[in-house]
Amino acid sequence: MKHRSTIFGSFLLLLFFTTSSFSQVKYGTVFQSSPIISLLTGVMNGNFTISKMKKMGDFGLGTFNGVDGEMIFLNGIVYRVDAEGKVNIPPNSEKTPFVTEIFFHADTVIKLNNTLDFANLDKFIDKALPSNNTVCAIKVIGKFEAVQTRSERKQTNSYSNLSDVLKNQSIFNLKNIQGTLVGFRFPSYMSELNAAGYHFHFLSENKNQGGHVLALMTKNVRIEIEFVKNIKMRIPSSQDFLNNNLGEKKLN
Repeated sequence: MKHRSTIFGSFLLLLFFTTSSFSQVKYGTVFQSSPIISLLTGVMNGNFTISKMKKMGDFGLGTFNGVDGEMIFLNGIVYRVDAEGKVNIPPNSEKTPFVTEIFFHADTVIKLNNTLDFANLDKFIDKALPSNNTVCAIKVIGKFEAVQTRSERKQTNSYSNLSDVLKNQSIFNLKNIQGTLVGFRFPSYMSELNAAGYHFHFLSENKNQGGHVLALMTKNVRIEIEFVKNIKMRIPSSQDFLNNNLGEKKLN
């Protein structure tokens, strides 16, 4: 089974890393800079700028070089939530080691007036999907009873993996807040390309609070889902990436 899994993984890499022009990204297409396994295993610097990023989508999430805070990409604007919980707009020259983005156009919209925690929100969205194999972009807008988020300080030392960095993460507990969840769902068979399952970042309506979502409780929200038809990935050319032997790395 391990051998078959390796073959399947290699096939996926060939499929998604097929050389093609990244200058034109169609609707329904997720663009990604770097596989997530590189970030998780210590590649925390890249050479992909926000300026270039904005040409590939208007909605997404990621981080910045040195894991300098959490990124929310919403309505064409890139926001950073720093380790103090403050929100700022970084310059177009800033770089990212990892981002997932899309030109967002909802295929289906669902209104939810029930109180659901993170796990049950996932299950609720699952029911709207045609298959567990589906990749989708998700925007959740409205009022939340609670949202727990995190961010982290920029790293100046080398780390073997992201888990080491997150040992010193900052946690923020937001109550009775209005805002937007920006997220994606990737199936488990893509776990080395992107985070398997649901991955959300949050930005408050007043653009003052947010971060990577750890827990939540909905109140009255609108869920917008776009079903992804294609994935394009940029292979980084930074020395951090080239020197990291990803073939020998394992996810925790």
